[in-house]
Amino acid sequence: MPDGRFAGRTVMVFGAAGALGAGLAAAFAAEGAALIGVDRSTPATDRRLEGARYHAVDVLDNGAPPPWAVVNTVGGFAPYAALTDLDPAVLTGQLELNLLTAALVTKHALRHMKAVGRGRLVHTASRAATVTRGQGFAYSVSKLGVLHLVTMAADEVRGTGITVNCVVPSIIDTPANRRAMPDADHASWPQIPDVAQAYLFLASPGAHLVSGAAVPV
Repeated sequence: MPDGRFAGRTVMVFGAAGALGAGLAAAFAAEGAALIGVDRSTPATDRRLEGARYHAVDVLDNGAPPPWAVVNTVGGFAPYAALTDLDPAVLTGQLELNLLTAALVTKHALRHMKAVGRGRLVHTASRAATVTRGQGFAYSVSKLGVLHLVTMAADEVRGTGITVNCVVPSIIDTPANRRAMPDADHASWPQIPDVAQAYLFLASPGAHLVSGAAVPV
């Protein structure tokens, strides 16, 4: 039986139609959370949880999250390209997908959380933000921006009952990643239920002393 640490608490997962988002939604629901899944389109039937609510919302349209925990998995990826081949459209697109969305989620989450004086906000960054060899500049710098956003947001709410943190995956075993890297050792990749444990902790009431952290998984 789950320990019910999220019983009576609402958790909103942005990016709930994706592999990571769907896995996190399942993990939070198993811990007793009232789950609200948000994505640009509602998840396919096989990724919907019984009893959960789903909303089709474009984060760039300034949506409003609920007051306890907001978990953000929205983002995009761009592969390596030499700086001499930098496409401004790719850079702009990555900054919008990864950083602007995170900034807007933060804006609205903190507005609601400040009103009640408590809450948890957990973003998703990437090891590519700091380990840059072999990474594309556009993707790397957009995820580095997420790390900076988390630091600044944590400073802004310091001394309150609100915390802001992020999980920093290296790679996650998802269908999209397998398609992108068909020759990799997929068996060695972290599994979503294992990665979810970091999100569960950071979003939990027991993580009240942790804010501004970037937790590698």
